[in-house]
Parts: sequence; structure tokens; C-alpha cells
Amino acid sequence: MNVLILGGGSVGGKLAMELEEPFTLIEADPSRVWELRELLKDKETYHRVVHGDGNSIDVIEKAGGNRFDVAVVLMNRDFENLEAVSILRDIGINRIIARVNRSHNMYKFIGLGAEVFRHPIGYEEGLIRTMLFPDVKHAIQIFVREGSPAVGRTIKELALPQGAVIGSILREDELIPPTPKTCIQSGDLIAIDAVGKKAKSVWKVFSKSGKVESTGHILYPLMRERDLVAVKEVELLAKKLGSEINFISHAGKEDLVVSARGYISKRVPFSEIPAGSVTEDELSQSFDEALYVPGLDRTGRMLRTLMLSHLDSASPHLDIFVVPGPRGGIFYMPFISTKLDKLINVSPMPVLVSRSTKKYRSILLYLHANCVEEISIAIQLCRVMGSGVTALYKPRNNKRALYLKRFAQVYSIEVDLKKVVGNPTVELIKEVKESKPDLIVIKANIRDIQTSQLRRLIHLWEGSLLLVP
Repeated sequence: MNVLILGGGSVGGKLAMELEEPFTLIEADPSRVWELRELLKDKETYHRVVHGDGNSIDVIEKAGGNRFDVAVVLMNRDFENLEAVSILRDIGINRIIARVNRSHNMYKFIGLGAEVFRHPIGYEEGLIRTMLFPDVKHAIQIFVREGSPAVGRTIKELALPQGAVIGSILREDELIPPTPKTCIQSGDLIAIDAVGKKAKSVWKVFSKSGKVESTGHILYPLMRERDLVAVKEVELLAKKLGSEINFISHAGKEDLVVSARGYISKRVPFSEIPAGSVTEDELSQSFDEALYVPGLDRTGRMLRTLMLSHLDSASPHLDIFVVPGPRGGIFYMPFISTKLDKLINVSPMPVLVSRSTKKYRSILLYLHANCVEEISIAIQLCRVMGSGVTALYKPRNNKRALYLKRFAQVYSIEVDLKKVVGNPTVELIKEVKESKPDLIVIKANIRDIQTSQLRRLIHLWEGSLLLVP
């Protein structure tokens, strides 16, 4: 990769010192050019420091023009950076990363196709390296849950391991520029630059149990022979996410756990949770006013109690509850019982209606006012599986669509945004039929989509569907 850096200030200079790729740096201040040449004279990586105006097409052309694979724009003022992005785009540099000083200008940069980050954020060169070389081993993403020990603490108080840097925080409709005084809130979607063992230590900071655990858990109840149909999809998810499978076994059905283990690779960690591990006292608490769900039978209450108990001690990774999908995709068959439908509606964790053994290559999202968790899950799955995202949204949720695109750019995930101009229920089902995504990630109860049609989609759709609480 051949990199062009426009601007040799403190950030550009640090980035140049750390880059292992060939690069050319253009700086307008002659004294800073001399200083950078002195600092970089022992650097073995091929590089050049050029004196000139980063907004001059002649200077950029002489430096290499469209022979650069990516450009990083780090000049001091937004209008300078915006002009540079326009010039770079015109001469044929397709990938541009730009610093934005004022958040209200962010949309102008995104409109020109630039990948952007907000200044100041402290250790910016760490985020730029993450954007230049998106890699699951270096860039991790955390969705902060309610009850996490990080909630209410500032970034400085988190005491992250040295070398682990928070690059961006997506909160509601706003991309928050992290500073030492930034306070972490429940629902924050955080991108962190970390490597190797440091990445594991980062999870500990956000973990409810205070332990470094596997990358999430998949709760997989085995009650009937039919439940085994989800085994291969569960294994695929566990392998890609680095998750542990928790089999929930029922009395008299222990042989199903033995069968499921036979299908799963020995490299995938798993454990067994006997249904009998839920005590009568714990089960009776399901009748508490805050937890009671009318119509939920004893099995449903037991499963929900296990889910709540699991979340009390879980890590901040993605946890999923799995149910097998209906058989046959062309007839309406209420294969998921009414009781299980109620369990899905009151589940405290995402529920995967499983009916696919294929790798997810395409994921469909519906963006609405409160879709932060759906965005987080979709990004996590896309990163580990190399998937692309198609997102439907109404014009009033344009900010959500732009932030999804911005966050996906950090990890080089392809996003196809489609505005919904008519009935969102009709448009969603139409998109499902036309694009045939491998996975739909959607809120279990949203006003825009008719509940009856969403349930019908669960029953009829041939692919998998992840319902987020």
C-alpha cells in the first residue's frame, strides 16, 4: 500500500514515524519539512517528505498523483481538508481518510466519499492505523450494556491497558469524539484500537464479571429432536465469533446434548446447563411484578430466568439465544408455538431464529430511531464473516443511516443504503424477496413494521432472522 499524507503536524508526524508502508508526506511549513526529514532519516521504510501546498493539484501530481492507494488528509482547517478531498477524488484516488475539526462539517466530507474521524481525540494516529489496516485482531468493538462497570466512568478512569486507544463512540444520533473526560454511557458503541493480549484486557474493563471471557455466548436449548437442525449454524457462529456454546439440557433429553456435541468441532468451546439448575426459588421470582409475563409457561419462565442469570455475569460480548426456524418456506405454518413467540418478545438478549448453515454474506437491517444495538450486532457479524449490509431507512432516520455508513467505513464494510418512501412493512418484505439476504437483523417490536407481518416473516422466510430486544 502506497500512502499519501497531507499535513505534517503532530499527528501526521507521529503517523509517519509509525507507518511500515511506503509513504509520501506533503507539508507547507519549510521548517517542519526540515524537522521531519531529520526525524525520519533513519527510517528504513521508503518515504519522502515534500515541501508544498496540500491543496495544490500540481504538488500532488508531482508527488505521485493517482499512484497512491490511499490518502490521509490532516491539515488544520476543515475548508482546506475539504478542498484537498475534492482534488484527490478528481485525480483518481479512491480511498481518502480525512480529519474533521467541527462535527457539523462531517456530512460534507462523507458526501465526497471520504472516511472521516473527529478531531481532537488524543491518540489519533492509532485510529488512522485502524482505518488504514482494518483487522479484527487490531480493532475491536464493544456495545456497552446496562450494568457494565464502565458505565458512568470517564475514559481516564477506565485505566485501559497502555496502547489500547478508543477511536470513536457512537451514541444515539451522535458520533462522540473521545477525550479523557468523556463519560461512558449504557448503549454506547465503542471502537477501540488494541493488539493481542491487550485486546483481551480491554474486555475485562467492560465485563460485569471482571473476567476475560470468550467472545460472547450462544445459549442453545435442546428440548426436542427437531432442535438439532440449528447445530451447524450455531457452530458457524461460534467459530467466527469465538463464542462458547451453552447447551441447555432438559431432563430425559440428555441424549440430544450428546448428539449435538457429535456435530460440533472439538475446537469450539461448549458447556452444558441442566434445566434443573434453576431452583424453585429462582423460578418463583419470575412471578415478581417486574418479571412476570402472562401466558409464559414453566419452560418459558425457566429459559428466561437462565437468560437473565447469564446476563448478570456475562462479558460485554455478543450473547445470542437460539431457536430453530420453521420447516418449509412456502406455506404459513405456525411452527414456532405461541408460547415461544411470547418468550422471543420478552427475551433480554437477541434471539436467532435459525434455519441456515451458510456463511452470512449479506445482512439486511431496518434502521429506526433506536437501532444502536442492531448496528452493533451487524457490524460485529460483518467483520468476522466478511459480509455486506443493506439497510432500509425512512428519510427521518437519515442520521442513523449516515452513522452506520461512517462506522462501517472504519472496518471497510460495504453498506448499501436504501430510502423507504412507502409503507415500510411492504418495502421490507419486497427487499427480502428481491435481495434474499442470508440474515435479517431487526428489532423484535418496532412501530414502523406491523407485528403480524414480522411474525409472518419469521415463519415464511427461508433464511435466518436475528430479533433484537
